[in-house]
Amino acid sequence: MSTSNGKAKERVFAGLVADMPIGSMREVPLQSDIDPPVNALVSNVHGTYYATTSKCTHYGLPLVKGVLTDDGRVYCPFHGACFKVTTGDIEDAPALAPLKTIEVEVSGEEVYLLVDYEELKKPAWTACKKDKNAATSGPTTVFVGGGAVTLHAVQEMRRSGYQGKIIVLTAESYPTIDRTKLSKATAPSLDSVLVRDEVFWRETLDVDLRLSSPVFMIDTKMKRLHVHGGNTVLYDYLVLGTGSVPRRLPVPGADAKGVYVLRTYQDAEAISEALHKRPSPKLVVIGTGFIGLEMGIALSKRAEVTLIGQTHVPLEGPLGRQVGGGLQTAIMNERNLRFLNAVDVVSIDTDLNGHVRGVTVQPRARGSPQLQLHADLVLMSTGARPATDFLKNSPSFPALRPDGSVEVDSALRVAGLKDVYAGGDIAAYPNEQSQHHVRIEHWNVASNHGRQIGRTIASGKIRTYTHIPVFWSGLTSPLRYAGTGVGYTQVYVDGEPDEAEFIAYYAKDDRVIGVASMWKDPMLVQALSLMRAGKMPKLSVLAAGLDIMTLNTAPARKL
Repeated sequence: MSTSNGKAKERVFAGLVADMPIGSMREVPLQSDIDPPVNALVSNVHGTYYATTSKCTHYGLPLVKGVLTDDGRVYCPFHGACFKVTTGDIEDAPALAPLKTIEVEVSGEEVYLLVDYEELKKPAWTACKKDKNAATSGPTTVFVGGGAVTLHAVQEMRRSGYQGKIIVLTAESYPTIDRTKLSKATAPSLDSVLVRDEVFWRETLDVDLRLSSPVFMIDTKMKRLHVHGGNTVLYDYLVLGTGSVPRRLPVPGADAKGVYVLRTYQDAEAISEALHKRPSPKLVVIGTGFIGLEMGIALSKRAEVTLIGQTHVPLEGPLGRQVGGGLQTAIMNERNLRFLNAVDVVSIDTDLNGHVRGVTVQPRARGSPQLQLHADLVLMSTGARPATDFLKNSPSFPALRPDGSVEVDSALRVAGLKDVYAGGDIAAYPNEQSQHHVRIEHWNVASNHGRQIGRTIASGKIRTYTHIPVFWSGLTSPLRYAGTGVGYTQVYVDGEPDEAEFIAYYAKDDRVIGVASMWKDPMLVQALSLMRAGKMPKLSVLAAGLDIMTLNTAPARKL
């Protein structure tokens, strides 16, 4: 046993120096009565050993299967969460809490951990110390929307010591859910998709959480919000994170019985319930983007699924024809799915009771006749628009962009307003990669927007948002993507998309702005690190055969 600052620590053998070279990670079991068990992750960064807890704080999956970068970041291989191994701090969402650090001691050729088990037993979060005077003397921050932006902003504020009052107004009847789960499984329970329950919000984060409280107008001059039901809420700081609303195609039958969209937990429940009513339902999924594909794959075990899309191959827009076509082949090799590409929906046909009975489509090939597809159910996955209708009722709020989004500056402040921020699906923010404003509908982006907004409000220090987006999709095999890729004109693919093993680089004017991969996680993280450090090679150099794994990704600064 050893002591430090009066606390007893147990000395645990972690391994030999020779077995843990620079750039390596090792998971070390710890002996204790902690339930669930806690192990250590030992990382060698440029010859210095660091130790943290070993599980990602997003879903609790093992970080040792991830990637350690030259500058001391460990990326979870499952959903892209990132931590700094030197401090345990969160570097990238969707991590929900920092890692705990463990002291390391090197003795000759042996590496040891000095483990404080009492520290490891403590919960990641402890209840906020409620300041009785905060409600009257401290600032009040109001959040509109209860999604990823709000959750990560509030957690960051409380972790940074913000003592003011926090009010969350959400139109939904439940706290933050992990929407990414809704399209990857059938009928998940509410408990399984809740990221934080009401007790955590109210007691641990000390939040005045107001469910089923949609806002219908904001008066920015008086700094107040009008909530349906007649209530008025005053704010000092305001954060908008209302997400998006699914689009329905403007075709006959779009609102018929048996036509569904997916956004809320109730949507997922309704789809599952409808599938259960028929022994072998025919399901037509309109849209072959990420959500449409994920839902088609998830529901293929319970229905005969046909996916229809306007493009020549699925995901042609974001990933290109070569990758999209290859992924279609890979998916069809593993799932009994039918694809009908390059068609336009003419109508959704109904029976005498107004229920779906089919979908009429028009192939884009010249001279092709219309086709009638039998359907018991239809899922529209045809994009989404920013949930900003309430801002159209707010005369003092700046004009929305043509797509309905809110324009923000590099610090995510609403253009033209003081102390008002917006993030997530509704925010169009300046992006250095694409060199113009972008609006990106990714859970990771919304989470990182929230983290930045929370730090800004808590500290009062304005920072430029510089995160490179990372997202994932479950397309039988996990697809990872880093960057924006907006406006790419060149693509180089290394590997075989139809075998679900490749890495693809997307570029504009030979400058790489996006990278997609399957079963190439180390290469994707290496590419992300190179983009972050400003060291990403030109596309022409990559196509000529350069191995990016041979490059140093560390920025020109010390850890």
